[in-house]
Amino acid sequence: MKIELPFWPPAIVTVRVQYWLLNHHSSGSSLTALGVWLLLVLVLPLIMASASVREACPTLKPLWWSVGCFTFSLVLVAAALWFWGAVEVRGDIGSVAGLTLVGAVWLAVSQWLVSWLGLSFRDDVLERKNRAAMLALGGANISIAIAFAAGNLGEGPSYSENIFSAALSTGALLALWFMLELGGRVSCAIAEERDVASGMRLGGLLLCWALILGRAVTGNWHSAAATIHDFVRDGWPALLLCLVALPVELLLQPSRQRPFPAWPACGLVPVQCYVAGTVLWLWHLGRWEGMPQ
Repeated sequence: MKIELPFWPPAIVTVRVQYWLLNHHSSGSSLTALGVWLLLVLVLPLIMASASVREACPTLKPLWWSVGCFTFSLVLVAAALWFWGAVEVRGDIGSVAGLTLVGAVWLAVSQWLVSWLGLSFRDDVLERKNRAAMLALGGANISIAIAFAAGNLGEGPSYSENIFSAALSTGALLALWFMLELGGRVSCAIAEERDVASGMRLGGLLLCWALILGRAVTGNWHSAAATIHDFVRDGWPALLLCLVALPVELLLQPSRQRPFPAWPACGLVPVQCYVAGTVLWLWHLGRWEGMPQ
C-alpha cells in the first residue's frame, strides 16, 4: 500500500504566507516575516507528517529521510547565504558554494557530537527505524544548519569571524540540549520508549532555539566582545525556553499511567507554545544590523 506524507500542501501554504508577510509588513518587521516563514516551513511539515509516520514508517525509508534532511539543511544554508550573506557573498556562486561545503562539514561534525546526547542517525533512524528519533534528529539537523547559516549573515573582515559566530550559536544550541538531557532525560523517551510526542517536542524546541540563537549572532562584525555581548542580550530567551521545557518534558513523557501519550496534546500543543514565544521575540528584535533591504 502506497502512503504519501502530506508535505506538499503545507509547502504551498507557507509560500503564500511568506509572500503576504514580506509584502504586508514594514521593513522593521522583515525579520519576523523570515522567522514566521522558517517556523512554518520547518515545524509544520513535521507536525503534519507525524500522524502518518506513526502508521507509515515501514513505507517511509529512513535512509531517504536522513538524506532528505541533510540535503534540505544544505539548501537552507545556501539560500540564506545567497539572499542575506555579506555583500561579497550574496549572489556569488563560488562563495556560496564554498561556505555551503563548510556547512556540510559542520553538519557532519555536529551529528557526531549529537550522538553523545543519546540519539544517532545511524543507530536510531537507519537501524532501528525509530519514528520519534526521525522527528527529533530531523529537527536537530535543520537547527544546526540555521545556527551555522546565521553566523554567516552580516559584514565582517574575514571568514574567521563567521566561524566564531557560527560556533557560538551552535555551541549554545548543543549546550541547551545537554541541559535538557540532564534534567529531562529526553533521549530515553525517544530512543527507548519511541514516543513520537517527545520526538516532536524536541525537534520543535531545537528549531526555536536555533532561530533565537541564530538571530543573536547575526549582524555586522565589530569585535569578539561585542558579538558575545549581543549574543547574551538577544539570545537569553533560549535559556528561558529551556527552563520552561524541563518541567514540560518531565510531565509529558511516557509513564505507567500514560504509556502512549497522544501526540496532538503532548506534542503539538507544546510546540505551538514554543513557536509563539519565539515569533514574539523575533518580532521584538526586528531587523539585524546590516540586513539587506
